[in-house]
Amino acid sequence: MHRKFIAAAMLLAFAVVAVAGPAMAQEGAKFKQFHTIVDYKFVAKYAKMPKPKGVMIIDSRPYKPKYVDGYIPTAVSIPASQFDKMADKLPKDKGELLIFYCGGLACPLSHKSAYAAEAMGYTNVKVYAAGFPDWKKHAPYYSIGLENLNARINEGGNYLLVDARPYKKFLAGAIPSAIGIPERDFAAKRGLLPVDKMGTTLIYYCGGYACALSHKSAVMARSLGYKHVLVAEAGYPGWKEMFGAADTAVQAGEAEGAVDTAWFLKTIKDNPGAILLIDVRDPEEYAAGHFPSAINMPVDMVEKKAKEIPTDKPIVFSCATGSRAGEAYYLFKDIRPDVDKVFYLEATNKFGDDNSYEVHPNK
Repeated sequence: MHRKFIAAAMLLAFAVVAVAGPAMAQEGAKFKQFHTIVDYKFVAKYAKMPKPKGVMIIDSRPYKPKYVDGYIPTAVSIPASQFDKMADKLPKDKGELLIFYCGGLACPLSHKSAYAAEAMGYTNVKVYAAGFPDWKKHAPYYSIGLENLNARINEGGNYLLVDARPYKKFLAGAIPSAIGIPERDFAAKRGLLPVDKMGTTLIYYCGGYACALSHKSAVMARSLGYKHVLVAEAGYPGWKEMFGAADTAVQAGEAEGAVDTAWFLKTIKDNPGAILLIDVRDPEEYAAGHFPSAINMPVDMVEKKAKEIPTDKPIVFSCATGSRAGEAYYLFKDIRPDVDKVFYLEATNKFGDDNSYEVHPNK
C-alpha cells in the first residue's frame, strides 16, 4: 500500500511539471510568467508572407543591437522598456492576436509587455516564451534590419545579397552589392547562387515590408540546401530612405577598360555599393581573403553568366594581378558590347584572411 502511495505521488508530481511547462523549467526565474504560452508551431502559422490579417508579432527586446541583428519575420519592434511610449503601434482592434517574444525562457521582457497589453484591454494575448533562440533553431530563415545589412556590406564576409524583385525594378535601382534573381525566375537563375551552401549566407530583399517575394525566395533557397538564409524586410524602399541612392560616376584609369585605382580605393571604402565588384579568382583564393564588398565569379563563370550579370551600376572586375580581371573585362565586352559601364582593376592586390587588403597599381 505504501509503495502504491509513493508511485501515485510521483505520477502526480510529473503531471504538475507537465502542466506548469516552461514556468517550472526556468530555474531561478524571478519574474511573473504570462498565463498563455505558445510554441514554435503556433507562431510559425503567422510569421509568414503574405502577412495574415488580425495578428501582430512583437519583439520585446531592445531595437539595437538585438532586433536589427535578427528577428522573427513580420515582427515589429516594441521594446519592453519603451512600451508605454510605443503602445500606439499596437492595433486599434483589441481583439486582434498579439504574440510577444524576446530572448528565450529566461527573458522577462515579453511577459512584462504581454501583461501591459492585457491591462490596456487586449483580449487575445500570447507569449512565445522560447523566443528568438528557439525560432532560429527551428525556422528556415529569419529577418534582419538594414543596419545589420549595411554593416555586412561595409565589412565584407561570405555573403550574397539577392534582389528578388522583377528584373526591371532591379535595374532601376538596387541595394549595393546585390545581384538580381527575380522570385519568379528563381528556378531558371539558381545557377547564379554560390556553390558553397554551408558557408555562404544568402540575404534576400524586395520591395519593402508588404512584399512577399524575398520571403518566398528564402524558403526556396533553404529547399536547395542553403544553410544560412536571411531576409532584409525593409527592402529597397527602406534602404533608399535610410542610406540614399549610390553615386555611380566612375573615374577611368589610363589603360583601356581600367578603373582609376585611387577612385576605386576611395569608393570601396566610402561607398562600396556604388559599383558591382566581381572577384574573378577561384573560390579558394576568394575564401582566403577578398575586397569586403566583392562577390565571387571566376572567369569561366563570367563567360557563362555574362548575360545575367546586373548592369544597373558600374561593374568592376578584380583579381590578384589584374590579368584575369582584364580577361574577364574583354570576355564580358565581347558578349555584351552594349554595356558601357564596365571596368577592371589593373593592380596587384594582396589580401589578409580578415579581408584587409593592399592595392598596388601596375605600372
